[in-house]
Amino acid sequence: MIDLRGFRGWVALTEQPFLRLLCQGKVSCRAFERWLVQEWYLYEAMLGLQTSLLRRAPQPHRLIKINALLFTVEELDWLTSLELPVGPIHPLRQRYLDFIQSLEQAPYAMGAVANWARHRAFFDAWSSLLPGSENLEDSSGLADEVTQHWIAPETQALIHDFGSLALEASSELSPEEVDRMVDQVVQHEQSAWEMALEFALEDISDRGRGQ
Repeated sequence: MIDLRGFRGWVALTEQPFLRLLCQGKVSCRAFERWLVQEWYLYEAMLGLQTSLLRRAPQPHRLIKINALLFTVEELDWLTSLELPVGPIHPLRQRYLDFIQSLEQAPYAMGAVANWARHRAFFDAWSSLLPGSENLEDSSGLADEVTQHWIAPETQALIHDFGSLALEASSELSPEEVDRMVDQVVQHEQSAWEMALEFALEDISDRGRGQ
């Protein structure tokens, strides 16, 4: 398995102020839902990437890629079932979407590495909630539901499979290419958490002004 702990910025992904605020019960339901809407847009883009990777994958990779496609569809169904308020795509999210869409034209190996890095980065960050998950105080229980959903054993198993495919695919890339691809994912993930923090702080500020 590719060891991501040595990549620049990886450790910082698990130390997000947004997630600390969430554990402290300081992220409002409105702010949390705004962030989930942006996640819906991301999974829509991931649906295109998974379809592209499945089409181009070597035969031994295809069963896992089919599972990845099914997983993405199920995530979209689940997010839709939450009946989130409609909101525009945030500029930081749009840059992430553009990056994911560009992977559909990139070599398969690059897409496989990026796909795994994205899911691993997100899982590692979200798993950092576990030690304090009992402190989640979201009044609707939505944060707790999301946490349990995204750390489910099936999700962990799929990410492990993604890692196996990425390790195999990375043999077709230079170390510099792998580093560059993971670094891009890390930067976009960090920007995504900054966006989430922006939503949380805006709402805290609005409540402070009595709005």
